[in-house]
Amino acid sequence: MADPAPPRPGRPRSTTADGLIRSAALALVREAGPRAVTIEAVAARAGIAKTTIYRRFSNRDELLATVLHEAIGTPEIPADGDARTKTRAALEQAWRQLEQVLGRGGVAAVVLDDDPTFTRLFRDALAPYDAALVGLIRADVAAGLLRPGLDAEAVTSLFVGAYLGELVRAGQVAPDWLERCLDLLWPTMVARQDG
Repeated sequence: MADPAPPRPGRPRSTTADGLIRSAALALVREAGPRAVTIEAVAARAGIAKTTIYRRFSNRDELLATVLHEAIGTPEIPADGDARTKTRAALEQAWRQLEQVLGRGGVAAVVLDDDPTFTRLFRDALAPYDAALVGLIRADVAAGLLRPGLDAEAVTSLFVGAYLGELVRAGQVAPDWLERCLDLLWPTMVARQDG
């Protein structure tokens, strides 16, 4: 999939139509995965003409790339707070991408690699969240707040896996699941305090 394209020249776009297109495409991804996102399906779901979509996007791949990049955004890790608070904030943001952007349909497509182009696009879009969490853990290890030698990539994968595992096991991820996972793993992550 291509990177989001710059706006095309012509008359000003309707922000209402833009919102309808984004909402429809994301709803289709969440419900049935990226293969459900076609220009026809988005137009029908949004209640607009296909030509309205084609004025904005030259094809489905461009539509998906743009909508996904806009939906995922950029992580915002708080500068203040203790190590656990900042780790929780980073995890919450990463998990939100899985829940609110991908939904069950998108998660299934990524896990199965059902649409390799979409999988690559999602991983690329999620990379800043992964890098933020890994960087945060490494910084806290260097500051002596977390255990020396703690494997930041492994911790990040365990937390992402905890979300996916609960989704598979229970069919949903309860609001308190992140805190329960932190309670379980945090004692193995923190630096030992002698004395």
